[in-house]
Amino acid sequence: MFRRLRNRLILTNLVITSVVLVVALTLIYLIAVTSASNRPLIPNGTDLTPSAKQVIRERMLAERESAKQSLLRSLIFCGLVFEAAVAIVSYVLAEISIRPIRSAYESQKIFISNASHEMKTPLAAISANLEAADIQDNHWIDNISREVHALSDMNHELLLLARADDPTHPIGQDEVFLVNDLMNELVSEFQPRINAAKINFQTKISPKSAKLTLVRSDLRQILVILLDNALKYCEHEVTFSYKSNIFTVQNDGATIDSDTLPHIFERFYQIDKSSEGVGLGLSIAHSLAECHEWQLSAESQRVTKFRLEV
Repeated sequence: MFRRLRNRLILTNLVITSVVLVVALTLIYLIAVTSASNRPLIPNGTDLTPSAKQVIRERMLAERESAKQSLLRSLIFCGLVFEAAVAIVSYVLAEISIRPIRSAYESQKIFISNASHEMKTPLAAISANLEAADIQDNHWIDNISREVHALSDMNHELLLLARADDPTHPIGQDEVFLVNDLMNELVSEFQPRINAAKINFQTKISPKSAKLTLVRSDLRQILVILLDNALKYCEHEVTFSYKSNIFTVQNDGATIDSDTLPHIFERFYQIDKSSEGVGLGLSIAHSLAECHEWQLSAESQRVTKFRLEV
């Protein structure tokens, strides 16, 4: 993330200085050429024979052309040297500029990770005590159990986000697996929700024997998030498909407007502020995809479609 920010700052500086430099050097070249062209080749009043004037004129024209070429080469060389210097200075200044941001971000990441680990123990203890109490048909206990489950899910999401943001965290081992097996496994996991909501859920895969070699657990986590999101916001239909290394999750729910769409992968961003959750799911999916250099994108016109290219 910080590397992209640094590169963007450097690129912005280089583009601006390049435009200014090209304009300035072009003006210098045109002024020099125009000034040289306006000077007479042979001073007025010079008493020379026509043949001698012709020879002098040809030599002067050749010297002017040579001088123009030399000036052009010098300007290009100076421009390249200047751009190189700007790139070096921009790199140093960009690193200095993002240092406080990186420090704050690292502190936030450490806090999230530590807080999540600290929350894990009491949540596990509460869950264990609720199970041990085995109190049935008590809505107060049911409310506590539901909220503990929600907190556990949120805690798990925070840990996933901290892991995805940590460049030193080891990436899992690649596995060879059938795409069809993974898709069937995910559909089975969500089948109770699909049946309860009477959703028309369709799966499409081409070819049926397609295999992938990558970190299966991270791919599964991303697809779980996308499917959960699709089922949460669909009206009647969800389509889960795979073709040519591209997974697609599509639902027929309310579309996302063009102003909102660029922000849906930002952490803690929620389109519907009254909905459950804290807006971490899509951010986690996007961070995991970036860790593996997979491309996760979204479009929302007549339907909402998430596209993961692995």
